Amino acid sequence: MVCDFQRHQRLVKTWVDETIDHKMILRRDDPLVKPLQDMGEPVFVVDSNPTVENIAKIIFDFARSQGLPVESVKVWETPTSWATYDGE
Repeated sequence: MVCDFQRHQRLVKTWVDETIDHKMILRRDDPLVKPLQDMGEPVFVVDSNPTVENIAKIIFDFARSQGLPVESVKVWETPTSWATYDGE
């Protein structure tokens, strides 16, 4: 076996579930960041607009940082709307 894809999938899924799933994703300079954090609301702060394209890049970058041989990440907003990031 060259690669255990289930292990990689678990690693990325666990990170997504714990880090960004069911959280308000806001840009760092959004005025709601601090009030929501002060209220204990689950917030994930990003440096750029939290578009689906940028979320795909965040997941791609995480997977690469873990040494995974990822070539692209696709994130669906709806069943017919998605974005793919491939490192370019």
